[in-house]
Amino acid sequence: MALYRKIAFQLRDEIFSQYNAGELLPPEGRLADRFQVNRHTVRRAIDELVHDGIVRRYQGLGCRVVQTPIDYALHDKAAFSHNLNCIGLDLETEVLDCGVTAIPEPLASQLDVSATAPVFQLHTRRLIEGEPVCLIRHYLFGLSAQKLERFSGGSLHEFLRQQFHLELRRGTTRLRARMPTLEECTQLMIGRGVPVMEVHTQNRCRQSADLREYSIARSRSDLFEYSVEPKHE
Repeated sequence: MALYRKIAFQLRDEIFSQYNAGELLPPEGRLADRFQVNRHTVRRAIDELVHDGIVRRYQGLGCRVVQTPIDYALHDKAAFSHNLNCIGLDLETEVLDCGVTAIPEPLASQLDVSATAPVFQLHTRRLIEGEPVCLIRHYLFGLSAQKLERFSGGSLHEFLRQQFHLELRRGTTRLRARMPTLEECTQLMIGRGVPVMEVHTQNRCRQSADLREYSIARSRSDLFEYSVEPKHE
């Protein structure tokens, strides 16, 4: 077995038994001294850990142990922030852009809505402990743009509840994995080799079943695991 692989196996065992999520590995120079090899060999060993999703490199900081994936349940409760708060995670929301727009023709056809009717588009980034984890593009239907422009952070669905007395439930949901765009890499602070999980969701008014929101969430696949809960009649 190649020497760098032996070092990778040993470091993997130590990470699982001695490290917590978020902790940094010793610098490459110190590891090279410890294993009595050159830094290139240590770098190749760490490359193995990065490839396996055990650690992540941060420029100027070093290699940090990846946290256990977040188990995110896709169920009737549509609110992203609420669902993460329920499992003890504090979520920060940044508004990247917003405004009235026309919905793309293919999406309008899929949703059976007019492509010429104005909708409000809201693009947000979600962070946990300052680390970007998800980008969400929201299309909001039949709601006052003037009121929606007041949204500046926190839970969007709590905002809709307070401003519009609107309760949403999750409708049709579609998932697919793909490689990120360059813009997504920048916004999520990930490399091109980390896939994103794209989740398309129709959220409807609980009372009338009218479509009120269509969201496209792009989350880091290294941080989320999705589980689908069965619907009980």
